[in-house]
Amino acid sequence: MSKYKLTLSYDGYPFGGWQIQPNTSSVQGHLQDVFMLLIGESVTVIGSGRTDAGVHAKKQVAHFETEKELPSTILDDVNAKLPSEIRLLSLEKADADFHARFSAVQKTYHYHICTAPVLSPFECRYRTHLYYDMDFEMLQKALKYFIGTHDFSSLANERGTPCSPIKTLHALNYVPEAEGKFRLEFTGDGFLYKMVRNLVGALVYVARGKLSLNELADLIEAKDRRLAPPPAPPQGLFLMSVEYK
Repeated sequence: MSKYKLTLSYDGYPFGGWQIQPNTSSVQGHLQDVFMLLIGESVTVIGSGRTDAGVHAKKQVAHFETEKELPSTILDDVNAKLPSEIRLLSLEKADADFHARFSAVQKTYHYHICTAPVLSPFECRYRTHLYYDMDFEMLQKALKYFIGTHDFSSLANERGTPCSPIKTLHALNYVPEAEGKFRLEFTGDGFLYKMVRNLVGALVYVARGKLSLNELADLIEAKDRRLAPPPAPPQGLFLMSVEYK
């Protein structure tokens, strides 16, 4: 049995997310179907995390195991069969103890926002349009409340598989861009279900004056998702990288 590590990019717009689920197309499902077609063996492709419907990935990492020896042309063969919105960047043999999810030590996400009056139709899949007056100085003050190790229960939706709500956010940066655009960059040891989108939702509420810094601190301390603002939409979110030891 050989284990393979693959790195891929995808536009999440056409898919119901990474994970296979009923009645919708998924990134994982397309990968498994293509490998079945090419190598004649059913494999389970395990990702570093499950991106939601509409969420994109610049560098997602996954792995699978197979009894077959893959041909040298496998990368091109797979890309030729995948939808154009999914592309393998690399495929290589991995150590037996490698696990795309559990071996990861750090992930980086970017969230892209436009506050200009008009968002180009060519960006609407990849940037969230928030046409509100926003206090960017206050938004930047709010960033420090999330940096460090916290119980992020108030900023995560429940998912069937329980996991520790204690996560460490190593960096959170506000990066202004041209024409009323900016992005938020999140780097941490791991992220809970919808955690980044919920963090963005809370930061936007602060920037709009709908949540004070004291209320933000209380929200984190409360460990209660019901008290938090709604999550930001999925289309502005990109998984940028996954790092391993």
